Amino acid sequence: MKNRLYVMKMPCLLIVSVMVLLSCENKMLEHYEEPAWLKGSTWDVLMEKGNYSIFLEGIELAGFKPIVGGKSILTIMAPTNDAFSGYLSSKGYSQIGDIDKDELRKLIGFHLLYYSYNKNKMVNFRPEGDLATDEDKNINAGLYYKFRTRSSNKVSIEVTSEGKQVTVYHLERFAPVFSHRFFNSKGIDAKTNYEYFYPESQWKGDDGFNVSNASVEEYEIRADNGFIYTIDQVLDPLETIYTEMKERENYSLFFDLYDSYSTFEYDQTLSSDYGETIGVDSLYLHKHGALPPIAMEWPVTSFQDISALSSQSYSIFALSNNALNDFFNRYWKIGDYTTLNEVDPLVMRYMIGQYVYGGSIVFPEEIVNRKVMNAYGTYFDFDPMSIADKEICINGSFYGLDHIDTPPLFASVVGPAFRDKVNTPYLYALEGSTLLNSFVSSDVSFTMLIPSEAQINSAEMYLMSYTTGKVLQEITEDGMGEVSAGKLQSMVNMHTVYGGMGLSSAGKKVLATQLPFNYWYIKDGMITNNALFNRIIEPDFNGTLFVPFQEITNNGAPWSNGKAYSYGSGEVFFEEEASDGLAYRIAVTNDARYPFNSFSQLLKKANMVVGTNIMGLSMGRFIAFIPTNEAIKVALADNLIPGITNGTIASDGSISAESIDVGMLQNYLFSYFLRSPENVITTYPYPGSAMQSGVYKTASGRSLKYSDKGNTISVQLDDRQEVNVTSSYDYFPFAYNDGGFHLIEAIL
Repeated sequence: MKNRLYVMKMPCLLIVSVMVLLSCENKMLEHYEEPAWLKGSTWDVLMEKGNYSIFLEGIELAGFKPIVGGKSILTIMAPTNDAFSGYLSSKGYSQIGDIDKDELRKLIGFHLLYYSYNKNKMVNFRPEGDLATDEDKNINAGLYYKFRTRSSNKVSIEVTSEGKQVTVYHLERFAPVFSHRFFNSKGIDAKTNYEYFYPESQWKGDDGFNVSNASVEEYEIRADNGFIYTIDQVLDPLETIYTEMKERENYSLFFDLYDSYSTFEYDQTLSSDYGETIGVDSLYLHKHGALPPIAMEWPVTSFQDISALSSQSYSIFALSNNALNDFFNRYWKIGDYTTLNEVDPLVMRYMIGQYVYGGSIVFPEEIVNRKVMNAYGTYFDFDPMSIADKEICINGSFYGLDHIDTPPLFASVVGPAFRDKVNTPYLYALEGSTLLNSFVSSDVSFTMLIPSEAQINSAEMYLMSYTTGKVLQEITEDGMGEVSAGKLQSMVNMHTVYGGMGLSSAGKKVLATQLPFNYWYIKDGMITNNALFNRIIEPDFNGTLFVPFQEITNNGAPWSNGKAYSYGSGEVFFEEEASDGLAYRIAVTNDARYPFNSFSQLLKKANMVVGTNIMGLSMGRFIAFIPTNEAIKVALADNLIPGITNGTIASDGSISAESIDVGMLQNYLFSYFLRSPENVITTYPYPGSAMQSGVYKTASGRSLKYSDKGNTISVQLDDRQEVNVTSSYDYFPFAYNDGGFHLIEAIL
């Protein structure tokens, strides 16, 4: 019985086991079944769609079939057969196989983007990747608009300025994707601005994007190895701005100027990675010094710098040969240049810089709305609608200008340094001072003196030419050396006055320069500065203090932000030597011919002169009101000077006295000084200066009333008599690096 039961159970168990196995097999098949969304490779999907045979043939002929067939992840911009047929016809080809292999690879590769991007990422690519927050995605949305393709040019052989041949490597092209978010972030109209550059194309990206010259017909077609976007036109491979400009003969002058800054930089990584394949040891990149590297396909060489690669571009507003020649005739020719090639390289570098934008790709509405400025803080001023030559490039945008107004920098108060050959060394001084850009804005006006080459040479500064360029140098103990930025800043500030009021040909005027406590003095159509004027008190000086000046106009018109003048001095206006200050001058004086000699002798009698310094005047800037020698002589005779009895002045200027109370004399003489510890000193006094009439505290602690009466000035100690500043020196202050003084008609 037991055996029978066992035999009966066995078939049942077998049936159950088979059913279980069948069930498990069905589950396994279901688990490994291809998901419904898998459609095959991008090649398979395009084959199945059936309207892309020409494109697929091109892919195969160009050698890209393996990656399209599944060996790489990518995004494909796929033109239809109609689009490709029209393209081939327009280029004079009967079939795609007629295209040169290298050109075909360049063409097809431009349709193959590295990596796989869905529509959202094409519309608003984020360099942060999937880590981007919702807040991040709204920052510069759409402006990371460039996508790396598999299109590139072959290496080229270039010649350096030293005559050396180098092999230049060309990196892969990036294709521009202009999404609705791109234009929204720029705050400009998408259709108008897109079709400005692509008049044969139609903007259809209000809910998506256009890629270069093509509109997208179907978005985000999935495949096993990426996404496909069908487009209505073949993408013409873009070139660099450099190539676009080079191929346009009408811009050859501007191109040659730009290209004169060419540098060829050895790249270790490229040489290691690709040199052996190409058959060379060294590969170079073509750059342009401080100018944007418009010959490079990438703004940086690292493929990991996604942010820069996808966003950074340049815009060049190239001058046509007509525009440059016309500008030469109405600007540089006036400045005594005879040919365009003769214009100084630094002038030309700034000229080029007026028409370069290194920030991003620029669209016409941004120019019209004055949204972009060059490196000198001035807007690009032209009508984009009048431009015939314009192009979107791999690395930005190209505009061709056939006419220009004078650039703002060249029309500003520093214009004579750019225009006139004789003033070229001063342009180098302006640049070396790092102050040049501060003179461009039309919101601020200036009056500027422009020293000539001869004047700068008189200061033993010379514009020297080397193979690396020109440098403003000076004679030093060790030979020729570059003039320091500090010295050049001092010179430029000494030649500049805030405000564009200009110089008067009549009357007397003090003008405070941009160099604190330094001044120009104008008298009856002549000019000097304080350092030269101070020589008037030198007993043996017999030179010329005041020299004529002459306005330099912009070809009869005013400069945009002030007035410029040449001046007839045989030397450049400089500040006083730092080691030769007023305190030193007073302390060492022992010559009766100096107008402050008697005051100096009183200081010595009061034991206030210590070596070459004066007691109490080393704590900052000071102002002194010094009685003339005659005034002190009279006061001594009348015993009016506290602390000194029966004093006399000898013929050699020395002072003797019957008795001297040193402490009393010291305290009294301190009353002639206003010091910065007790007072805010922002200028030396003169009629109309920033020093206001009022009561000031002297170094002795007593009060000094200062009165500016418009044409004269006076001082009064406590309630003693009011004393006028002598008119012998036209109320011009004697200004030094540590202090300034006026001579007064009587003692305080």
